[in-house]
Amino acid sequence: MIAIRQAVILAGGRGERLMPLTMDRPKPMVLINNKPFLDYLIYSLIEQGIKKIIILTGYKSKIISQRYNNYKDIQILCIQGDEIYETGQRIIKAYEYLEDHFLLLYGDNYCKINLNKMTQNFFNKKKLLSTTVFSNKKGTGEYGNKNNIIVNKDNIIEGYDKEMENSKSNGVDIGYFIVNKKIFNFEYKGNPSFEKTIVNELIKKKQISGYITNEQYYYLTNTISKDNFEKYVILNNINHINV
Repeated sequence: MIAIRQAVILAGGRGERLMPLTMDRPKPMVLINNKPFLDYLIYSLIEQGIKKIIILTGYKSKIISQRYNNYKDIQILCIQGDEIYETGQRIIKAYEYLEDHFLLLYGDNYCKINLNKMTQNFFNKKKLLSTTVFSNKKGTGEYGNKNNIIVNKDNIIEGYDKEMENSKSNGVDIGYFIVNKKIFNFEYKGNPSFEKTIVNELIKKKQISGYITNEQYYYLTNTISKDNFEKYVILNNINHINV
């Protein structure tokens, strides 16, 4: 089994639902107990054995690059993309820096993961992509009881419902994808979204497996979810990098 040692973080969004907190900073840089959310996320990756991190920036990108480009304890590369870039286009523009297999995650989600188990699941399923799916048994997902992923009994993804209108959806995509770089060798026209374009193409080809977790995840959607993560950090003594 190949060990995953590189993580790619999507951090280019504006975070409009968190205004005014994102008026002067990107969404992943919103302060959690006086430290950027991204500090906690990066620390959690280092704990899992990640050696290299690429941060794909967009909105107010300099704030991210100025903080992390000179960080000494791990190799961090910030790649700026145009603010109009969709998530898929941001990754494609960074193609030359990607390892053959890497961890891809959203810059506004946090979950206590076991990367070794996730990686083992990925290689056992022999698919091009694996996504982490929150079971949402108690309706504690980002949108309550609403789900956006259809997972079959063999943990293969059969549908992705961005609008959360499909009654067959039985989990929540929280990111934390294990990615085979080959998925970006296909030709995607225009400005592709990773979720809407690339993921849906791979679902049609039955090339996405699901890694199911009951572990509660945390997210930056609004001030309520921000406050919830702050409480979680304090109660569980969650650490952060020191910059």
